[in-house]
Amino acid sequence: MSESSSGKGSGKRRKSSGTPRKSDSSSPSPVKSPSVNYAKLSPMAKKVRDVAADWHNLIQRWEVLNTSGASVTNKIVNCKLTNIESSDAAEMTVEQTAAVSAAGAGEAADADGMSKELEVCCNQLTDTYKAMAKLWEKMEKLTSNLKGQWELQQYQSDKDDSETGILFQTWPIQHFYEVSAELSEMYSKELKLKQAISENIAHLSDRHTMMFLASSWLHQPYMGNRRDILLESMLVETGHR
Repeated sequence: MSESSSGKGSGKRRKSSGTPRKSDSSSPSPVKSPSVNYAKLSPMAKKVRDVAADWHNLIQRWEVLNTSGASVTNKIVNCKLTNIESSDAAEMTVEQTAAVSAAGAGEAADADGMSKELEVCCNQLTDTYKAMAKLWEKMEKLTSNLKGQWELQQYQSDKDDSETGILFQTWPIQHFYEVSAELSEMYSKELKLKQAISENIAHLSDRHTMMFLASSWLHQPYMGNRRDILLESMLVETGHR
């Protein structure tokens, strides 16, 4: 009986001794890529990994603003079309105008209210564009950061022939810079388009042109699938995916 109890006691000791070893092997990140050894990341690799995460966050914030701006552009188009229809209806003969002169004050009040709504929408769209411009400035800083890291890596490789330049799995630092520069250029073109839309959409009278601009704001023609491929590739390479 004593042998049985001593055997159980030894089993408990073995179980308790294994528990702390398991907790000591915790990873610094809850989301891990099996291809990236986080314990051996160089300071440069950590900076590049942070840049990749920043790109993801900025793009997410851009998309929120883009959706908000698209809603505002639709409101502007609806206001403009309502104003145009009201103007067309107001083109009457002298006899008709005299017959409805009593209702003229009410129509003027409605038109004034519509113009105020249009002004509010235009201000909202301008604010959205300015917020997007600030995001693009941060994107440019990320690209500049990577360019500096690339130049530093070139300097180090000139001094050390054993330097491979591969930070994570397959990409050299130069490729990270090129991807960031391409993304930044996409958003630069898109920002210029949004500036043109925000400055002109409220001054148009052609229905098809206004609808085209509203659609261009929403669908962002300068990006497409290429943007998503570049971002996802960078996230996978750095172990965020």
